[in-house]
Amino acid sequence: MSTGSQEAKAPRAAEGRAIFGGGAFARFGEMLLVGVAVSVLSLLGVTALPAFAAGVAHVRRHLHSRPDGVADLGRDFLAAWRGGWGWPVTAAAALALLAFEVSAVGSGAMPGGTVGLVVVLMVAAVVVVALLRAAAGWQPGARWRDVLLAGSRRTTDDLVGSGLLLVGVALSSLVVWMFAPLVVIVPGLLCFAAAAVEARRMVAPPLTRGPGPSTLAR
Repeated sequence: MSTGSQEAKAPRAAEGRAIFGGGAFARFGEMLLVGVAVSVLSLLGVTALPAFAAGVAHVRRHLHSRPDGVADLGRDFLAAWRGGWGWPVTAAAALALLAFEVSAVGSGAMPGGTVGLVVVLMVAAVVVVALLRAAAGWQPGARWRDVLLAGSRRTTDDLVGSGLLLVGVALSSLVVWMFAPLVVIVPGLLCFAAAAVEARRMVAPPLTRGPGPSTLAR
């Protein structure tokens, strides 16, 4: 009896020792960890794209029960930065320009009014979704030019996934608008959303235009 009870308690004890790998708050803990890590790695602005790529890779490793330590996330970040720093810098500059235009149009410093603000926000949302899809498709050793091209193709080819990710971006913006300090966890939310969208794309059945000849024959 004592041996059986000890064996029964062993899995629970091992689960209790896991920081983020088990328990009801495992996913929430990983989201917080990734959010803070990506926020810190993105402080320079130009490092945001590699940071998100490393964050999504970390989420994917965690969901697949592979080693997912903070050191692994850091190594992925360095590998992503070495994949061509010019493109992440360009992406950061584009986002900074869009943020400036949103602020300028919203404050009335630039013409356009409400219509102009809506257009700029839509363009910014599409750019953010495309960059997140690119970050989710990054693999160690990949060059950012190829990663960004593939991400833009997935953005237009998988409109449902892009729409879901757009909802995630909108909800994250709402969270920050409601309570600004939560901005540090938003990268974690977006990394989980991007990983989920890519996982959905891999398992989703291909769309067909209609029944084929063999189906009609049946």
